[in-house]
Amino acid sequence: MENDSQTNEQLAEKYYDEGYVALKNDNYAKAIEYFQKAIELKPDYVLAYLWMGSTYRDWDGQYEKAIECFKKCIKLQPDFVFAYWGMGSVYKNWDGQYEKAIECYKEAIKLKPQASIFYGLMGSAYADWNGQYEKAIECFKKCIKLQPDFAYAYLWMGWAYKNWNGQYQKAIECYQKAIELKPNYADAYLWMGHAYRHWNGQYEKAIECYGKVIELEPNSVYAYYWMGRAYENWNEQYEKAIEYYQKAIEYKPDDADAYFWMGHAYRYWNGQYQKAIEYYQKAIEYKPDYADAYFWMGDAYEAWNGQYEKAIECFQKAIELKPDYAAAYYWMGHAYEDLGDKEQAIASMKQAAQLGDEAAKRWIERTK
Repeated sequence: MENDSQTNEQLAEKYYDEGYVALKNDNYAKAIEYFQKAIELKPDYVLAYLWMGSTYRDWDGQYEKAIECFKKCIKLQPDFVFAYWGMGSVYKNWDGQYEKAIECYKEAIKLKPQASIFYGLMGSAYADWNGQYEKAIECFKKCIKLQPDFAYAYLWMGWAYKNWNGQYQKAIECYQKAIELKPNYADAYLWMGHAYRHWNGQYEKAIECYGKVIELEPNSVYAYYWMGRAYENWNEQYEKAIEYYQKAIEYKPDDADAYFWMGHAYRYWNGQYQKAIEYYQKAIEYKPDYADAYFWMGDAYEAWNGQYEKAIECFQKAIELKPDYAAAYYWMGHAYEDLGDKEQAIASMKQAAQLGDEAAKRWIERTK
């Protein structure tokens, strides 16, 4: 019997090892199969439950099954801090159950008070939970106190400052500190670029940051995309912006946002409406519920030799996807007005006004 027990344990470890390798190779179905076999042979195999939970989390977000696994870990070993870590990550991503995620991180901190990572994770949860940036920053500061060289904490603290009433200078100081600790930190350069772009439109500095990201990660789609946005905003350098949007599409051919902003650049670069429409259509191809793409396509049709019927179709589709789209109602009203349909124009403007569009309210007053 003892030999059988030893054989079962050895076989369970073999299955566990095979499951871990399968997980690292993103072969989730095989990983679950191996972890389940390990648990059948060794029912109290805490690590097998832990990694099975992680597998379910990463495999198309099977969060409920993941939580069951992490809870089983805790039942078998109540002081198993990694189970709380895993469970917190699931709750954070499962329909934004941030409060439950924070409870998990707090339990982890009770078990391991000097582990800086849990303060960092709790801070990011507070930041995502209705923008509780002040609490988030407190967590990041605690994280840094425990681990002064933790670049990740400075990165996220910068993000919190940027979003908390636009404290861009403090945000940039945090990003610079993160880069000081980790000189090739592409994310810190990227986010610092965002901060400069929003802080009184320091586009030139933003472009320097995005350029650094591209230097570090030449295939960074987001860096090319945001570089294009910065050039578009900086003295309307649309031709330059298009170059970078094209580069983003080269690396990610299904990037709907890159097609959308390419369309936007063509729309404003000497009114190349036909090209703009082509790119808005491409954006919709990859993102069928892209309300803004329909709206701006309607705007382009309206501006391109007054194709008002097509414009109205686009505005209607934008409203179908986003019923509170005040600007779509407003410009649809103008399109109806230009077609001579006063009744529909008034109806559209009234809808826009009810949604808070001030221009629509003024239009209604003028036409009384």
